[in-house]
Amino acid sequence: MAYGSVSLEKRIKNNVKNYSLGQLLDLPIVQKELESLYTLTGTEFLFTRRHGEVVILIGEWGADAVDVIADPGIKFQVAGRTIGHFYYKMKEQNDVVETMIFSLLDNWKLWAEQTYLYKETDQFVYEVQFRAEEELNRKAEGVRTDALTGVLTHTYFRSRMKVLDRSQVAPIAALCININDWKFANDHFGDEESDRLIRIIANILQKEAKPEYVIGRVDGDVFNVMIPMPEDGEAVEYARAVQNACNEYVDKCLAPSVAIGIAVKENVEEFLSQVFSDAEYEMFENKMNMKKAPGYQERLRKGL
Repeated sequence: MAYGSVSLEKRIKNNVKNYSLGQLLDLPIVQKELESLYTLTGTEFLFTRRHGEVVILIGEWGADAVDVIADPGIKFQVAGRTIGHFYYKMKEQNDVVETMIFSLLDNWKLWAEQTYLYKETDQFVYEVQFRAEEELNRKAEGVRTDALTGVLTHTYFRSRMKVLDRSQVAPIAALCININDWKFANDHFGDEESDRLIRIIANILQKEAKPEYVIGRVDGDVFNVMIPMPEDGEAVEYARAVQNACNEYVDKCLAPSVAIGIAVKENVEEFLSQVFSDAEYEMFENKMNMKKAPGYQERLRKGL
């Protein structure tokens, strides 16, 4: 779905499912407020995420704490959706203390609602601006896809990087992929064959990729790939599949081969530009090892 194509009202209605308590509340502050109330009144507190994972526990609760399905406690809702469950145990009934507790809950819900609205509105505005700027700059940027390979152009790939950075998606696997000895192919077989080598690599990258992978040709013989929210080991498996496909490719003169470096954006505070710099360093390490491998030079020169 295109960026900015979903109305703000629909985003606000639906996107709260993507948020956790910790993204909408400053939990250390909430905990301090509850600890103060516990010190004053002896009331015990428990706060869980929507599925029951405990985030704040004050006092003595059982090993299993609570079952949020059997006993949902006070549902902590934002935009009409439960994102947490709140429980309290008083030593004895005290209307004043209970009023304080519900006052805190109301303040937290207002805080969470305002944070949610701010985040979604800010992202919506950014995406609309991005689409407008994209339209205005289309001619200057060129088409989205690289004419030779069909993957994203360098300029558009960098635009996607900025969108993912702003969208606060993490983790994201970043792969820097460089064609080994592309200049050798160009020097010995000419421009037409070296271009064909680039197309072969691009086709392999696309064939082995999942639909959500973002692939761009960022330099003459360099590709970058982003894998949003990868599963454990997914980026390594993709790199291995690409390199195996290159090694198994049969051609009368060309010997497709790529060096690949992988780095991961672990948290939303990181920028993909720096992560790709780390991936590039890993790629050079991989390249040196590959060129020293037995049989590499023989395969490279088979077409001479």
